[in-house]
Amino acid sequence: MNSARRLTEEVLDSKPAKSIRSKWHRSLGMVFGVAISLASIFWVVNFVGSEGLFSQLSQVRIEHVLLSICFTSLSYVLRAWRWQFFFQDRTLRFWSSFQCLIVGFLMNNVLPARMGEFVRAHMGGRMTGHSRATVLATIAGERLADGVTISAIFAIFFYLGSTAAERAEGQVVLLVALFFGVAALITLFIISRRRWVHAVFDLLHDKFSSPAIRYAIVKAKRFFQGLEPMFQRERIGKLVCFSLLVWFVELASYYQVTQAFGFHMSIGTLSLFLAAVNFSGLVPSAPGALGVIEAFATLALVHVGVGKEIALAMVATQHVIQYLVVGVPGILVYFLLFRGKSPLNVRANELELSRSA
Repeated sequence: MNSARRLTEEVLDSKPAKSIRSKWHRSLGMVFGVAISLASIFWVVNFVGSEGLFSQLSQVRIEHVLLSICFTSLSYVLRAWRWQFFFQDRTLRFWSSFQCLIVGFLMNNVLPARMGEFVRAHMGGRMTGHSRATVLATIAGERLADGVTISAIFAIFFYLGSTAAERAEGQVVLLVALFFGVAALITLFIISRRRWVHAVFDLLHDKFSSPAIRYAIVKAKRFFQGLEPMFQRERIGKLVCFSLLVWFVELASYYQVTQAFGFHMSIGTLSLFLAAVNFSGLVPSAPGALGVIEAFATLALVHVGVGKEIALAMVATQHVIQYLVVGVPGILVYFLLFRGKSPLNVRANELELSRSA
């Protein structure tokens, strides 16, 4: 993936990032992430045992895996549709939204430190004319909406559809869910005081004469402005409905994974499966959270009574499905539409195809 590596360097070396990120820091971060992933893989394989894992995988029912792939693919289509509502002026059309989203998720699976989000922001900025800081804010808002929705689904279903012992074992995941709820409330409070926040930005801009500090303040202000549309009354209802739809479709995908192994799972445990996989991706690790998802989600399922062999088999299968659903269309868009070039180097006339869709 030499083209992907070049893309990483272009994103990280763009001004003013070049002045604050050295090669040494990037290399250290990559080594640290890979080390965490390797340690996670080593631990989970020793914890479960490869023989039991392969025994479970040999019995997988392909028809349910295919259904899971269909549900997961639908969820990404819905995400692309939803992302349009995070923009103030709806300048991002569906096909352009899907291209940015799927390439961004693809790059998250091959680049360190979730750099795919920055790639997506670059692409979105070129396609909409917005600043990259503004587009990045819509992506951050999307992540916040996802976290809150997963947290709500987990909190409701896990506590209504699980035993007292299972609830006690799920406390760690509940803490992460609580974090997203608190983050959403804090963001909502800050957005509701937008005039005060803008006044603070203007005051800081006038106070400092350093071009670098002023540049950072302008970027921060644009980022804040990019968060504002998601809390507007006329669109918050649509975003809530879309987010619920996205994650109920994902929940159906997870259910099909359990059926692929003939495992009956309560709605409470299924919601834990969904939350554990998605929240474990927040841990710094190698691209795609390889190993970390398998270790964290497997351990969470084992703690509520799922056998360790079948738990790892289900988690690994779900992770592979995510790679396939993102990887196949992501590679097609990246190499066919952009010819493997960085979105930063794609000329405006080369984006006409995506804008006209």
